[in-house]
This record gives sequence, structure tokens and C-alpha cells, in this order.
Amino acid sequence: MTSFQLLVFDFDGTLVDTKKDIVDSVNRTLTELNLRTLDRETLSTFIGKGVNHLMARSLEGTECDDLPRAIDAFMRHYEEHLMDQTDLFPNCRAILEHFAHKENTILSNKPTRFITQILDALDCRAPFSTIIGGDLMPEKKPDPGGLHHILQQHNVRPEEALMIGDSLVDIETGKRAGVPTCGITYGHAGRASLETAQPNWIIDDLTELKQFIH
Repeated sequence: MTSFQLLVFDFDGTLVDTKKDIVDSVNRTLTELNLRTLDRETLSTFIGKGVNHLMARSLEGTECDDLPRAIDAFMRHYEEHLMDQTDLFPNCRAILEHFAHKENTILSNKPTRFITQILDALDCRAPFSTIIGGDLMPEKKPDPGGLHHILQQHNVRPEEALMIGDSLVDIETGKRAGVPTCGITYGHAGRASLETAQPNWIIDDLTELKQFIH
């Protein structure tokens, strides 16, 4: 058992299942631009590195090179459909209540306003003392700047924190900051990919955090 003072959660694919609303909003954008749409499985592999990466990958192989227009259209569609099919992952609320005595924070590449809007809609904003989205720092994950900022804000040493996420980006971010990491298999990467990244722990359900954190 480890006594971490600070838990740093990724958002999409870790705390909240947002995949369907994200990829459907991408396809609405592609349709608006008179481009071919893509299947959900393909689009889901583009998630995790921020909206610029998401839309740049989605435009690959098309004749459209107007990335700013595509991003603006996606942001509009996504804000309109933010909560169509989005919900907390199983046991998320319970694990946050279990670790209410710790500092629970979010570090995501998602725009901050979307994170807070979703948490407010789910009545789940209160557990988080700090929320850092991809628009609040000069560089997005896997750059460790956002994680360093959270550590400094809470006056916590790297070894006293745990980075929890579903993607290789999250594991790399933690390692670059000297922070222990925990990969979650139900999100975007899956167990096989996470094993190659060698986090300190790999779990299949958030409740498993209780097995090694007290």
C-alpha cells in the first residue's frame, strides 16, 4: 500500500466516457465540410492529444487543409452535443468519494471549459481541487509542464503523487515528471499497449486503486 497525497486523473477515457460524443461531433464537422466521415473505431484512436491533433488526423487524406475552420466547427458541434451520450465510468463517483481525503485533480488535453461543463452536468465538479485543461498550459501532455504545475500548486513531491490515465500519453507524462503512473485498460489504449509503456500499475476498474492506495 502506498500513501499518495495527490491523485492526478486524466479525463476522457479515464473518469468520463466521452468517446461517442467526440467522434460523432467530428463526423458532423466532416459532413459540414462536405468530406467523407470515418468510423468510430478509427476516430477514437485520434483522441487524447488535443483538438488540433484530433482534427488534423481526421482531415488526413482529404482535400481540406483549413484546419482552423475544422477546429472551429468541431468546437461548435461538440459544445452542442456535449452530453448526448456522455457519462461517468462505472465506480468513478464511488472512488472519488473513497479518496475524498486526498487532493484529487484533473490533467487533460481537453479544453478546460468542456471539462467543467461536463462535470457540472454530472454534478461531479466538487471532488477536484485543480482542473488543468489543454488550453491552460503552453504545451499539452505528454509535456510534463501541467503535471509540474499541479505538483507545485499543491506543494507535493513527484513521488507523493500518482498519474492515472488510459493512454500512453498519460504514462509518458507521469514518467517525464518523475511521478508514479497507473494505466487503466478500459479507455483508449487497452492493456497490451499500456504494458509496453510499463506504468507502475495497470488496472481494469477504478475500484482497484483501493488495492494499493491508502
